[in-house]
Amino acid sequence: MKFVFFHGAFGSPEGNWFPQLKEKLEALGQEVIVPQFPVDNWDEFTKLGPSVPSKNQNLDNWLKAFEPIYKSLKKREKVCFVGHSLGCVFILHVVTKFNLKLDCAIFVAPFMDKLGDKYWQFDHANGSFYKISWDFEKLKKLIPTSYVLHSDNDPYVERNHSIIFSKALNSSIIFVKRAGHMNSEVNLNEFPLVFELCNTRLDLTLYQRYLSELKKENVLDYLQVDHKNLINVNVHIPPEGFFHEGRFKFRNLKYGGFCTFRSSEKNWNPFDVYYSECRKAAKRTKGITRVYMVEKVSDLKRPILRMQMKADIEGGVHVMLCPFEKIKDGLKEPDFGIWDDEYVCFIHYQATQDMEEIILDGRPEVIKLAKEEEKFVWKYAIEVRDVDRDLEKYIQANT
Repeated sequence: MKFVFFHGAFGSPEGNWFPQLKEKLEALGQEVIVPQFPVDNWDEFTKLGPSVPSKNQNLDNWLKAFEPIYKSLKKREKVCFVGHSLGCVFILHVVTKFNLKLDCAIFVAPFMDKLGDKYWQFDHANGSFYKISWDFEKLKKLIPTSYVLHSDNDPYVERNHSIIFSKALNSSIIFVKRAGHMNSEVNLNEFPLVFELCNTRLDLTLYQRYLSELKKENVLDYLQVDHKNLINVNVHIPPEGFFHEGRFKFRNLKYGGFCTFRSSEKNWNPFDVYYSECRKAAKRTKGITRVYMVEKVSDLKRPILRMQMKADIEGGVHVMLCPFEKIKDGLKEPDFGIWDDEYVCFIHYQATQDMEEIILDGRPEVIKLAKEEEKFVWKYAIEVRDVDRDLEKYIQANT
């Protein structure tokens, strides 16, 4: 997705919440363009008075400044425009002039006509942007999805302006209480709501969505992860993060996954949140395989292990057995999983066989290596349909 931000009158790309929003979207691998459109200096403009026309800020100059951006857009590329204040009505001019089909537009404190005499500078500088007639039917086709954000105490744009704007475009309107002009004047240097609206338009991988969730919860600060790149990065999570990762993963799986399980695992609860959510995902996706790696044949007599396998099969998990001795030297980490073919989860153990950390990695080269290891495991794996019968058969054949 490509995002283009449009600042308002007398504004800049460095103003308000633009820098923080840009950083967040780029961390998710999105391209973000935040141009500087020609503006006048507020103090100089005010000193010259309403009899002197705007030197820089006018529709023609802004359209010229946008032309290089228009030329950079690729055919059928998904594009989202985010506008603030005057930037919103300018988006309508841009879409109309260049016949641009957007994926989405987000309008923050929009207006289409004069704001009144309270601040003459705005209407004087914005005059060329106001237009009496718009082809709203065309605009609604070119902007099929849009949102309007407005506040009840905006000192510049009365609520009615934004409401009229939203109705004209059939935009979803969102009321933000006591947020002023939704700019730095009210210390709105971060705007999570706009980010979440942008986020709904993204086709993120499962791994990107999970890291985004961690970042939203400020967990990545604790884990010291590079916030500027949530794609080519691996994350080390302490054991207590096991259930959080599993809950998110299984609730958001699209296609399924492959994972291993060591038969010597210490006592655990086969019906805890992690395994329960896994079975729900298995029934929904019909694509989850768990390979039980047999470290000792006697492990297969453990009641808790058999209970786990039976619950898995009943829950829709495809259960396999694999002799650990045949595969242990061919695996980076014996306990691993690949989810939606979008990220790998490694369980790293201490020498005492206690879980030390969970390592998550979404890099293409790591996924490719894990897929090769999955194929290696499949070479020696056998299917389990009836737990008691098939495990007894395996025990007899290997003792």
